[in-house]
Amino acid sequence: MNKKKILIVDDEKNIRMTVKNCLDEAEYLVDIAVNGEEGFEKIQKSHYDLVLLDIKMPGLSGMEVLKKIRDNNSSVSVVMMTAYGTVENAVEAMKLGAVDFLSKPFTPEEIRTVVKKVTLRKELDEVNLESYSDLLEYAKKCILDKEYDKAISFLKKAVSIDVTAADPHNLLGVLSEMNLDVRKAQIHYRAALALDPSHKAANSNLSRTTNYHYTKKGIDLGETSENEEK
Repeated sequence: MNKKKILIVDDEKNIRMTVKNCLDEAEYLVDIAVNGEEGFEKIQKSHYDLVLLDIKMPGLSGMEVLKKIRDNNSSVSVVMMTAYGTVENAVEAMKLGAVDFLSKPFTPEEIRTVVKKVTLRKELDEVNLESYSDLLEYAKKCILDKEYDKAISFLKKAVSIDVTAADPHNLLGVLSEMNLDVRKAQIHYRAALALDPSHKAANSNLSRTTNYHYTKKGIDLGETSENEEK
């Protein structure tokens, strides 16, 4: 079996080394870039199965790198890394094919888990989806393929399999906002919080959409890490 090739793009050396060490142990082929410019240059020259991309970097930001990747017609999977709890312009990020986020500080296990899920997602077969996890991951695959109606269908199936899960409701809320249906989005965010009052993404999204001056800025797709921001 061919090893998956992964690029880490982050201006913080300790983050690059921490993530690299975690993935080296998991037998991935790992490359690093110290800023957005170097990261995009490497993506143009080499094939990667996954890019772990820091959002906040001096010079070319993670969002700018993501846009350049898609403008260059690359379909490489991207996980955005952030220490800020919410993601500015995340509707745009979703449209550009970024639906996975790692919140700093993260643990080695969280890194390995999200990388495994994302790298295996492309191999999911629609006719063999049985578990809640598979349905949720396939819905994310549909979002990345811009098949939003199909994503909604599979998110609803995930809810029917696990009625206690909050994540599908948060994503359904984000998709409702993309369809300009803020009222429906709020219903989904409230449903997520009813199931999990500590769900930071849903809480952030509900607070933002109920603000008198409504804005999509700060919309949160959900975070892999459950650690509090430092």
